[in-house]
Amino acid sequence: MIVTLAIIALFGVLLVILETFVPGGIAGFLGGVFILTASVIALLAEEFKDWSQLQRTTLAVTILILSSLACLIWLRFFAVKFFHRAFTLEAQSGSNHRAPTPSEGEEGTALSELRPLGRAEFAGRRLDVRCLDGFAPVGSRLRVTGSEPGNLIVRLIS
Repeated sequence: MIVTLAIIALFGVLLVILETFVPGGIAGFLGGVFILTASVIALLAEEFKDWSQLQRTTLAVTILILSSLACLIWLRFFAVKFFHRAFTLEAQSGSNHRAPTPSEGEEGTALSELRPLGRAEFAGRRLDVRCLDGFAPVGSRLRVTGSEPGNLIVRLIS
């Protein structure tokens, strides 16, 4: 009879484990029912009539504890690692190190017409700029006067 209880409890644990692969709650619910059934049979079975009530209760509680422990071990060590690669994004973004922006007063050259937005080169770096003077032709000399999110603010050098 103990072998039968072990098989019923093991089947319940396997159904709970199956729940991690087939979500919906039905397999997990049935697994819980099988585990509880094994515990109730341990308490009420006629084959254990010569056992004391303490021994029967100990057997029922042991079934519950071992089944719970098996499910927790599955969830902690196997299910998490099994699904980790499939459902976890591990992409790394670029470094948080940002290249220093040109400081105020630094000079550069317009790479495109600034109307007032465009691109300019400062110390070999191409950056988006906004010209306070409105329009600046390609190749004009520019001086940095400040910055705003996404753009440097520049003025034409006379």
